[in-house]
Amino acid sequence: MSDERLVNALLRKSGLLAKGDVRSAAATFRHQPFPQLGLAGMLGDDTAVVPAQIGQLLLACEGMHPNLVEEDPWFAGWSGVLVNLSDIAAMGGRPLALVNSVWSGHAEGMSALLEGMRFACDRFGVPMVGGHSNQQSSYQALSVAVLGVAEGPVLSARAACPGDELWLLINKAGSFYRHYPFWDAATHASPERLRTQLALLPALAAAQLVHAAKDISMGGMTGTAVMFAEACGYQLILDLDAVERPDDVPDEAWLTCFPSFGYLLAVDPTRTRSLAEMLSSEKTLICCRIGHFAEGDCSVLLQQAGVKYRFWDGGDGLTGFGCVR
Repeated sequence: MSDERLVNALLRKSGLLAKGDVRSAAATFRHQPFPQLGLAGMLGDDTAVVPAQIGQLLLACEGMHPNLVEEDPWFAGWSGVLVNLSDIAAMGGRPLALVNSVWSGHAEGMSALLEGMRFACDRFGVPMVGGHSNQQSSYQALSVAVLGVAEGPVLSARAACPGDELWLLINKAGSFYRHYPFWDAATHASPERLRTQLALLPALAAAQLVHAAKDISMGGMTGTAVMFAEACGYQLILDLDAVERPDDVPDEAWLTCFPSFGYLLAVDPTRTRSLAEMLSSEKTLICCRIGHFAEGDCSVLLQQAGVKYRFWDGGDGLTGFGCVR
């Protein structure tokens, strides 16, 4: 083979040409997320360099539902960042940096996903530092991962104990996003409010006002309560009459929605007054006692009008990540 034919053959190899798929991401995200690190901190190397930290490192990942990626890619990109930041906060942590993996059939199909992620990164002040881009796919897909640090106590759900009160912390200043069960109190909020509220969980952990927490996820309050009970191994009684909600929002929709800012907290009864006082200035937040943990079998009881209903029997298992005692 002649030198020219060899050069042309090498240029046509997909392994090289496919690297051009990264250009869309390079045009979207800042190339120097940590200026203090100099050249080593710039994007484009095989891994991102993150400043050294003191504390426990936290690592989380979320894959977005295929239907959401197809129907509303911008919101899928936004949500991919948001849910990861919420997971870090639920552990009493502070997010450091994000990475993503995106699959699409062309650059145009990827653009809305990338724009949604960039919007969220800018609003929350957390950089996207790398990932994987594929524009030769037969489908669209998105996953996002986050690295964080807990500089104070880690809020493991396994730390809840009998006698703890269950508190709800949720942003009420929102509305349901389109036809989805997502309570959106974030896309129109100011960056200052988003960052301040995201920092509340590590602040509550540092002040020892909360010692266990769960981010309210796709299962809503009731589903998240099940995961909380499974993790700690105790009975959890959830009082539906005590759950505060915005006006004109049906009970079932509120109990099963995925809020942009929403957590279940395990609180020692001696700390509840201090908890309420610390959060009293946040007028957009609901902070109320909605139940308690008790000795007994690992289960969740729903209480309404004084009547208790067995919602979940721990013997059935759920995630498989149960208590260790």
